[in-house]
Amino acid sequence: MGTVTRTISKAAWLKMAKKFVGDNTKLIALAGEAVKYVGNKKGNLKGIKDDVLLLCAYVRDVATGRYKGYKVWHLTVIVAAIIYLLSPIDVIPDFIVGGFIDDMSVIAWAFSQVGKELSAYRQFAGLAPTPHSDLPALPAE
Repeated sequence: MGTVTRTISKAAWLKMAKKFVGDNTKLIALAGEAVKYVGNKKGNLKGIKDDVLLLCAYVRDVATGRYKGYKVWHLTVIVAAIIYLLSPIDVIPDFIVGGFIDDMSVIAWAFSQVGKELSAYRQFAGLAPTPHSDLPALPAE
């Protein structure tokens, strides 16, 4: 039997993310799973590994109460991007050459939406800025 791959709209990913927001246990588990995931992918996610780890640190620090200066929408966007990364449902299946391009695009989209927030978090956490941490946000749909 063949594998059926289907895509889910951005609104659906955001809806899934809302189920995690407010549940600190789920958030911590999600961040931990994503850290393991990018560690296991070796060179496939090389271009975004540090970005994903930043998103995971952000989620962890929000969930543990360490970082309090956040907006729920920002957390929701970040969680949606992490869920997409971990999901077996991809626009481009990961086993295909170049299959991580969609994952990279979703992470870049998240940064475009919450770049200023992540810059503030980096400052809070004492982390050095990245070249794209000050990108302007795209209008929300």
